[in-house]
Amino acid sequence: MRPLKRDYAPSRWRYRLSRWWLSPRVRLMVKRGLPLSVIAMVVGGLAANPHNQAWVRAQVMAAHSAVVDHPEFAVLALEIEGAGPDLTAEVADALAVELPASSLRLDLDEARARVEALAPIDTAQLTIGPDKALKVRVTERIPVAVWRDRQGLHLVDPHGVVVSDLSPAPERPDLPMIFGTGAAEHVGEALALAEAAGPLGPRIRGMVRVGERRWDIALDRGQRILLPESGAVEALLHVLALHLSEEMLERDIEAIDMRDRTRPTVRLTDHAVREMRRLRAMEAGEDA
Repeated sequence: MRPLKRDYAPSRWRYRLSRWWLSPRVRLMVKRGLPLSVIAMVVGGLAANPHNQAWVRAQVMAAHSAVVDHPEFAVLALEIEGAGPDLTAEVADALAVELPASSLRLDLDEARARVEALAPIDTAQLTIGPDKALKVRVTERIPVAVWRDRQGLHLVDPHGVVVSDLSPAPERPDLPMIFGTGAAEHVGEALALAEAAGPLGPRIRGMVRVGERRWDIALDRGQRILLPESGAVEALLHVLALHLSEEMLERDIEAIDMRDRTRPTVRLTDHAVREMRRLRAMEAGEDA
């Protein structure tokens, strides 16, 4: 009996598996996708453990601190320029920086905002120098007038910002005095009037904001100049011209009303009114 010949042809399933293995997608999935999936499962299992999570966080924080707190990034000193002793102390308190500190932990923009929030500070610049010092250069607000309202006396800058309060009130004869609600917001107009007053300047006791829309100028001897809402400087120059030519403000005048530029009005003092009536009565008696 003849032995049967061995069939070396692959079986149907083996043939299909061979063809399937030749597919690029299958080979990529088995060689890369499957190992990555196993690794992801292992890592996910480890990451789900709270103890492992705490250990990873501790390692990350340690690495972060090692970089941030490196001596190369240390800030060792604080230098404040452009401020007096009292204001320097206020700036230091506003910064609240505990030295030594890491420059990577300092938010310079936020620190600058805290410094500029101080009333006496106009602008501030913060830099960290090569000498590891935090340098703060400040520009103080310059007071240009004394504003009096119901709360008291205040120094204001050209923008009407209150620089500081005057309590108890010291003498500031070098600054014009303004009064009334809304006067600080229009301090520029008051300064223009003070400059235009010229020779009347020494006699000005203050400028009063009336109805939050116009100015009165209070002079010594109880005199007052009532100015219009618009063209106040021109109206004041008109009064000044009358005074220089006729010495009007040297007479018994209580007020000069310039609110209507076309019809200026002069208000006499009570003494001047009585004297005028007496003279008229004398003239009337002589005529009789």
